[in-house]
Amino acid sequence: MSSYTVTNNMYLRNLYKSTDSSLVKGSNRKEASKPKLIIADTTALQKGISSLADEDYGDPDEEDEEITKANFYKKMKAFADAYNNTLDSSSSYKTSKYAKNATKQIKSLVSQYSDELDDLGVSLDDDGYMTLSDSAFDNIDEADFEGTFGKDSEFMMSLNSIAKKLYRHIDVQA
Repeated sequence: MSSYTVTNNMYLRNLYKSTDSSLVKGSNRKEASKPKLIIADTTALQKGISSLADEDYGDPDEEDEEITKANFYKKMKAFADAYNNTLDSSSSYKTSKYAKNATKQIKSLVSQYSDELDDLGVSLDDDGYMTLSDSAFDNIDEADFEGTFGKDSEFMMSLNSIAKKLYRHIDVQA
């Protein structure tokens, strides 16, 4: 595992459900082949992107605001974990030129949006891994995330495109 931590929650397990939900655990990831990890991670990432695109970024009811923020944070954490897993599995798959290229594309993309992400409490370390700030999510209105993570987000459309291409170029039999 690289320099990030994964929170095994229901949202993350749901992102991996269609491939292999056991791959959310670090011990199971160590046992899996790199192509299998990339397939599972890119599928989970695409599902995370779709989940955030489908999010209702409107104003929540006052009485449900804390629950809404907590659930949104968990969705964002699951997305960040799937993103980090994808970055980790693609960067460690040394025999695939496309995986190396996709890793560079992902890092370049998040670098372009780093200021915008940072304003939302999503920080990036030197290797491009995402970390979410608990306090930022408490203080930032969910609607502020729509421009970066909503269905019309250029960032998310580009990230989804990279994930789809990576998925298509991995030979799971390898």
